[in-house]
Amino acid sequence: MIHEMKLNENAFLNIKNGIKKFELRLNDEKRQKLSLNDNIKFHNLNNIDEIISVKIIGLLRYNSFKDLFIDIDYNLCGPANSLEEKLERVHIFYTTEEEQKYGILAIKIELI
Repeated sequence: MIHEMKLNENAFLNIKNGIKKFELRLNDEKRQKLSLNDNIKFHNLNNIDEIISVKIIGLLRYNSFKDLFIDIDYNLCGPANSLEEKLERVHIFYTTEEEQKYGILAIKIELI
């Protein structure tokens, strides 16, 4: 199955350049439809016609971003200088209430 998602330019470029190995999302109804070996087409929000495709090679579920970053090096999810900085960044996109409601999905990806 092929899924489509949008990314801000920094995240898009980090995946494109092989820096980011995990895409993080809430484990909401849409993300619960993801399966191993599915493909994702990521659209760059700054240029919606710019697309990269990845294969899902892992799906890891966590109760919180903090739990995730204890298990996975947070730099594999996009570079940051510290755990605190990384947590601040993810909470720009997702509220603590959303995190508690849905949990977190770390989608391990590889470019195709």
